[in-house]
Amino acid sequence: MGPALATADFAPPALRAASSHSPVQASELTKLFEAVLRRGDLETLTVRELLGGLETSAFGIPLAALAVPEIIPVPIPGLSLVIAIPTAMIGAQMVTARDRVWLPESLLDRRIQAKPLKRAVRAMLPLLRRIDGFTRPRGAIFHGKAGQRLVRVAVIILALLIALPIPGTNAPLSLTVFILAIGLIRRDGLLIAAGLLLTAASAALIAGAALALTEWLFGALLA
Repeated sequence: MGPALATADFAPPALRAASSHSPVQASELTKLFEAVLRRGDLETLTVRELLGGLETSAFGIPLAALAVPEIIPVPIPGLSLVIAIPTAMIGAQMVTARDRVWLPESLLDRRIQAKPLKRAVRAMLPLLRRIDGFTRPRGAIFHGKAGQRLVRVAVIILALLIALPIPGTNAPLSLTVFILAIGLIRRDGLLIAAGLLLTAASAALIAGAALALTEWLFGALLA
């Protein structure tokens, strides 16, 4: 049998209706970050706790939480895969338009040191509070089916790029995930559009660099 799966309803009808008219989801994200700061430096957090126990009302909150340890580098070996795998899984489930997200229990129960996470969260909280002040529901075109498909595909692309062992790329890629996530949380089409543009630019740059490296290697071998 495969690993046990954890299930969480990411879109309860009542919360789904409320999210388009109020910043409830953003305040949930802020509270999640503040809860991390209250943990002792010697404690550890599970991935489940980092995602708020998966008791959230949208995909944006876990995506934003997963992005933070990569935006502000956290010196924990293997963290990139811990971040990239659930990000890709969430993106894939967004593509299939699921209302519930499934993540392996073994992944959710993995423990991460609190102290470096607190450093990252402490650095991000002021930015998040400023974002709350200027974001608002707009750009309805990105809330339709076509726009949402683009966001879902972008999340998967970014997760795959984060998993690649390319030095110096994880922070900007994770920042793009964060921008898309906040756009989803706040239903802000301007942020979503910016995130999509950054995703396209990142994929093009990394693909170009990989192609150039491949050509150089073949040239060196044939020389």
